[in-house]
Amino acid sequence: MNIIFEKTTDSYILKLAEFTEDSKLIFQKTERDFSKEEIEYFNSIKNEKRKLEWCGTRLLLKNILGTYEKIYYDTYGNPYLKNDKSISITHSGAFVGIIISKNKEVGIDTEIISERILRTAHKFIPENDLKLLNEPKEIYLHWCGKETLFKIKGNGGYDFKKDFKIKLLPDIEKSGVIEAEIIKHTKEIFVLNYQFTENKNLLTVWTG
Repeated sequence: MNIIFEKTTDSYILKLAEFTEDSKLIFQKTERDFSKEEIEYFNSIKNEKRKLEWCGTRLLLKNILGTYEKIYYDTYGNPYLKNDKSISITHSGAFVGIIISKNKEVGIDTEIISERILRTAHKFIPENDLKLLNEPKEIYLHWCGKETLFKIKGNGGYDFKKDFKIKLLPDIEKSGVIEAEIIKHTKEIFVLNYQFTENKNLLTVWTG
């Protein structure tokens, strides 16, 4: 496990890691922490990438907290901990990111930059907004920003194209902040952080 980005503030702790080991090696590092049910669940996973994500997430969480804590999931599939901390998790390829907060709802999304998101931009960005975007980075900020908002709300029922709005700055730097809105029932405003990790061709967006 290689930590490639981390940030700690009064409100949250965030770490992003890259895993180059296979799932068996990561499992060996974490097996003693798992319950019988967790071990059985790991062994039931057939896909190697999913095994890597599952084990990598728990190893990274232990790295953040300093001790192992079991991850639980609600009826919507959202992760939570039994220590009153808010948690959000993201996976992309060999990368796993986690953000934890004691006092606020959090969200995080990481994406490897590729053509896949660019080809589907019309599905999550209104046509009038899409015409104003001049470079791929802007489209990726829309996607990751909206994924982050979706994770903050946690209960589904949102239309990425209609309900989420990302307000971009004239110039996009390697890192910075953007304003975002959820426009459904009432308007909610959020400040999102972003970080381009260029040597990994990666974008991460998280709550401020």
